[in-house]
Amino acid sequence: MEDSKVSWFQTASQRLTWLSQRQAVLAENIANADTPDYKARDVQSFEDYLNAPAARRGEVAVDYTGTSWGSSIDGNNVVVEEQAILAAETAGQYRLAARLYRKGHELMAIAAGSK
Repeated sequence: MEDSKVSWFQTASQRLTWLSQRQAVLAENIANADTPDYKARDVQSFEDYLNAPAARRGEVAVDYTGTSWGSSIDGNNVVVEEQAILAAETAGQYRLAARLYRKGHELMAIAAGSK
């Protein structure tokens, strides 16, 4: 990502997109916790997302991920507790990013004299 053309609002918007897509992937993992041979997935890191040309189109790469929590006999490696922790962390990060984005807009309104 070229720093000279980076907008704070654009980066914040991309972060919100990345977080919402990660939450969807984690929810899909949880939904398939009892599906035989289902492999847990996760999105690419936010840094990789920002550096990928697809980020300009809002596309987040999804790949299979290993787990240190183990797997079941049927080949499913989704551990609901692990996915729930990741989902809670992602939700917290989304709330923080949304608040920062909103505060940025409020600061712009104050600077423009509309508040």
